[in-house]
Parts: sequence; structure tokens; C-alpha cells
Amino acid sequence: MGAAALCRVAQTRTGGLRRAGESWLTFRSKLIAPPAHAAGLVHTFYIIETDAETIEEAIPAYSAQLLVMVRGRVNFTFADGTVGQSARVFINTPQMRAARAVLEGPVLEIGASLTHTAWQRLANLPADEVHDRLLPAEAVLSAEQIAALEAAATACDEGRLAPEDLCALLTDTIAAGPHALRPDHVAVVEAILAWLGSGVDPALADLHASVSVSPRQLQRICRRFFGVAPAQVMKRFRALRAAMLLSQPGISEEVHDRLMATFFDQAHLIRDMRRYTGRTPSQFRRQSLTGELLVPAAHGDAGTPLKSAAG
Repeated sequence: MGAAALCRVAQTRTGGLRRAGESWLTFRSKLIAPPAHAAGLVHTFYIIETDAETIEEAIPAYSAQLLVMVRGRVNFTFADGTVGQSARVFINTPQMRAARAVLEGPVLEIGASLTHTAWQRLANLPADEVHDRLLPAEAVLSAEQIAALEAAATACDEGRLAPEDLCALLTDTIAAGPHALRPDHVAVVEAILAWLGSGVDPALADLHASVSVSPRQLQRICRRFFGVAPAQVMKRFRALRAAMLLSQPGISEEVHDRLMATFFDQAHLIRDMRRYTGRTPSQFRRQSLTGELLVPAAHGDAGTPLKSAAG
């Protein structure tokens, strides 16, 4: 069965960015919802296409990404100064902070945003130890998996395969993760995700009450899967939700006010959004490639409290 039968297109957008004194730079982005059987593996698939220009963008702090470059190149600069360059198939490890990316077009990039458990099953690399960097595909995938993805990228570049049809192959690659997870760890991760999705500012005490492990164990498991302790995870998700809100004009005024009230003041809002999204609130009101991809339905539990309020 092909990817067209497996994946549902969630949203397609075309936009432009204007550089000072220059013409518009165009891009096209498409978000593709994972099929039902891959919902626990992938938050979303996405396709990014640009014309023959160079575009610089902020990359928010997201979960691990498995990417296929059909054409073009992307250069990354992470918050600590680490740099990396895209390959035909490569991995962007979990990001704790926003990064900068320079897309050298024309670009056609197809990616999968992995869930926290899927990344550990695939790579078995603790997020608090391996983060904010690119990894070569061979560090995680088998030679056969890489060859299959590279062949698909070539077929896509030659017009023999639609970009959307790579979704099925990405799903199969992620689903073949060879590392087993402890059931009690999975249960804690699920509890953390449920807590994050329970409201715009859930109490930390609610999380502790929902798990059967000690506070110290909870911290350790959270760091392995999310990179930081629960309080810092909520801080990061809060900033992403604020960015989603500012990128989506259909969010209700009630949800807007509730979310904004979770920040101590405007200075804290600006600081956290810059740290985790690479942009300030005013910058999210302008059209950008980052903003086009910040849709609540496409980012797992980070967007849960906003989904029903989005227009």
C-alpha cells in the first residue's frame, strides 16, 4: 500500500519572505498527518520546498527529526555554536533550544517528527546526553534502511516518486526501531504527555500524583526522554504553545488570555519564546516558514489545549 493511502494531508501552504530591498522568496510547506498505526511513532510528516534562493529560518525546540533531502542543502547552527550540514538522509536530534538554519535552494526536504518514545526505540540515545546536533544516518539506521531512503530521494528528484509517497518508507524505518523500552518508563512518558496536554498551565503536583515512581525516578525518566526535568519541559511547551497561538489567528480570545497569563510578564514571554522558538512575539506576526509549520494539530501534546480553540 502506498503512502498516499496511508497518510492524510493536514495542511498545505504557500508563502513568501521579503528580504530588505529585494524580491520575495517563495516557499511551500505541507503537513501530513500520520496514519492511525503510526500515531505513536510520528507527530507529523512535513514537506518543505523553496525556490532557488537562500532563506534563513529559526528552527524551534522540537523532538528528534528524521529527514530526507531530495535536493538543496541546509546548514544548521545550534544554540551552543555547534554547526552541521544536511546529508541525503540525516537526523536532527532533540532540540532543547531553538537553532538557526540556512536553506540553500532550490530545496525539497521531507521529514518526520518523531515521538519521544519512538526516538528512544530507534536510537537508544538519552535526550539529556545527545541533543542539539545533527547525526549521520549511519549512527542510527542500518545500511539497508539508508540505501532505501536514498533511492527513494533519487526517485523523487527524478519525478518517479511523489514526495508524499516517502511517508510510508519513513514510517517503516521508524517502526523498525530495534531497542525495547521498559514498560514502566513508557508509562511515565505517557503520564508526562497526558499532564502536558491537560491544560495550558497544569500543576506539577498533578504529574507527581499520576505516576507510581518516586520524584527522583520521575526526573531521571523525564530527562532521558525529554532532555530536561518536568518543570523545564512545561516551560518549553508553554513557549511553543504561545508561538502556535501567535501563528494561528483562529485561536479564541479566552484561550489567548489564559495562555498569556501563564507568563510572569512580557519580558519572560519574550525571553522564553526567543530561547525555544528563535523568534520574538512580534516576529511571529510576520509570515515565515517557521510560522507556517506551527499548527497545533501537528505538534503532539504541545498543541493539545489549543486544538479545539483553533479556527
